[in-house]
Amino acid sequence: MYLDERSNILLKELIRYPHTTNAELQEKFDLTRRQIDYSFQKINNWLVENSYPKIHRSTNGSFTIEPYLFQNLFQIFGNEEREKSKRYILSDIERANLIILVLATHNEELSLNHFISKLEVSKNTVLRDLKLVAHNLKDYELRLKYSRMLGYFIEGDEWNQRTALIFTMEHILKNFNGEEFLQRFLEVDENRVIQLRKKLEAVEEYLDVHFIDCKMQILPYILEMIFRRIGKGGTIKKSFLVDYSAISDTKEYQAVERLSEDEVIISEQERMYITLQLLISNVLPKQYLKFDFDEEPKLKLVLEQILSEFEKKSCIQLINKGELLEKLFIHMKPAYYRIKYHLTTDYSVLDKVKKEFESIHYIVKQSLDPLENFIGTEIPEGERAFITLFIAGHLIEVEEWLQTKTKAVIVCPNGISISRLMEQTLRKLFPKIFFYQAMGIREFEKTKLKYDIVFSSVPLETDKKFFFVHQLIDEKEQLTLRNRVLRSIYMVDENQISVDGILQLISSYAEIKDRRKLEKLLVDYLAPNSLKRTKVGMKNSKSLADLLRPEFIVCVKRVSSWHEAIEVASKPLLQSGAITESYIFEMKKQYLTLENNIILKNAIAIPHAETAKGVKQLGMSLLFMEEGLFLENGIVLHFVVVIATVDRDAHFKALQQLMELSGMDQELNDLKMANTPKKMHAIINQFVSLQLKSV
Repeated sequence: MYLDERSNILLKELIRYPHTTNAELQEKFDLTRRQIDYSFQKINNWLVENSYPKIHRSTNGSFTIEPYLFQNLFQIFGNEEREKSKRYILSDIERANLIILVLATHNEELSLNHFISKLEVSKNTVLRDLKLVAHNLKDYELRLKYSRMLGYFIEGDEWNQRTALIFTMEHILKNFNGEEFLQRFLEVDENRVIQLRKKLEAVEEYLDVHFIDCKMQILPYILEMIFRRIGKGGTIKKSFLVDYSAISDTKEYQAVERLSEDEVIISEQERMYITLQLLISNVLPKQYLKFDFDEEPKLKLVLEQILSEFEKKSCIQLINKGELLEKLFIHMKPAYYRIKYHLTTDYSVLDKVKKEFESIHYIVKQSLDPLENFIGTEIPEGERAFITLFIAGHLIEVEEWLQTKTKAVIVCPNGISISRLMEQTLRKLFPKIFFYQAMGIREFEKTKLKYDIVFSSVPLETDKKFFFVHQLIDEKEQLTLRNRVLRSIYMVDENQISVDGILQLISSYAEIKDRRKLEKLLVDYLAPNSLKRTKVGMKNSKSLADLLRPEFIVCVKRVSSWHEAIEVASKPLLQSGAITESYIFEMKKQYLTLENNIILKNAIAIPHAETAKGVKQLGMSLLFMEEGLFLENGIVLHFVVVIATVDRDAHFKALQQLMELSGMDQELNDLKMANTPKKMHAIINQFVSLQLKSV
């Protein structure tokens, strides 16, 4: 078997530049993804036939080459490469970049003859190249100057000179045999590059991060450039954009000491500049990444706002939104510094991304106001393209994944807390079904999502499989619903034993002291593994005992109406600043009467409204009414818990625990007997502790 010309070129390109990505190959050789896929099938077949290991490609487009393959093929291609480099003719743009590199890093007088000799071209060619250099420098507010005493030199702000130089070095590295040209024209010994790279590896260990390969390749040259600029007397001025307090307490700032050992003496400002180079170097975590970054919560909130804006403007609902948010957040940590301090470099490779996802890119640009306001500057086009790439990639990935999944929509006309509970219950019941985020009736009527099943707490007209469910499904109802769905969708009938039947049998021969608790234990025992109780809540979510502290509990003899109950129950949250008067007004407006759909197991009412209607911070407050409010079914309601939510998840642990509590007769009786908020909190705290131990 032989390799065709295209496959041969791609294999050589990858062996020479192993950090090349799939997207870069498409861009460089003007190929489609399908063409590259086809070529790599041929390449791998050829490798196997010749007893070489295959080349593997990851989901992000990078390649993995076994050392054995790399060493053997690089030796073959390397000999070719050395012969070719002797004959390689530089383009005018490449020569201009090399001239800028020499001008910015060399101390000696640089004459016309110096460039003629170095570039091995004619005088007229160098003169044309110098005009191109002067033109390119204008983009950085720099000027090319000449004097008889100094020769050619660059005039302008030091910050701008370094920005231009980094941009130039990145371009040189991307060209044919770029690192060899970079070393030759920078006149840096390979041992010096190895020394700097070892220092960077020590920094990786200290910071517990891993610099991505393209940054590890260029960082030694950036450091060498900085040290040379300092040696030439080119130093960053004190007022160079960066706020010292934002940088000096980072681990990266401390790590600069390791990089500057045995180098020129550097000032505080230069340490900060080098720190920024590390901060913008797109690091990947060795383990799960957690940032020690003061702005982290704000940045995450801003990114959530961007995704929400994108959803509104695109009229679509992002699936696995939390996963996309995490990816964006990891990307935006270094990008924050790049954008804030105007260090964004050339991302021309992303131009194709903007063309391929033109409509998505347009909507992304319209959604970035929250980020621009947060950082305080306009987002460069290259950084916008990166965000487009994340969102577009996520949409494609999810679309491919959804092809194999049964999809369901959940319709719940009530507030976020009730719909969140309903959504969580159904996800647990049916782990093999993909659930879209719960939506209201109007959203459902307008949605263009593709789905197979509808779960709804209200009757709806649909031609899909429809299951009418109560929004607060108890344990027995969950088992019944699961069996209905499995029979209808998968033609599977789980062999279930009736809980009621067992209870009836037991009661015929024994006295049951606590029927409710026994029923719950039987449900837990008989439930399939997918329904076994797991630890309640989420990692960063507060518990019920955390939120319902004594100062947020109110005990009264009676109230005259349902609306008065809302007002009295809301007072602790209002006084603490967690909510405003408008939130209370909105709850009263939304719940004109005490509706069954916000009552947990006929025991605890949970009025709430949208966050935007007046929530300032997460909170819950409990009202106990000794005489209670009478419900239509004759039951007396003694407890009202007002919920103020800041997002979908922060209150969820407490809400799940509240739902568990609503089904505990003994604990509810204990709460009724307690006569002070302090005693009631102690009962709640004990309940929460026992719940966590039992799961």
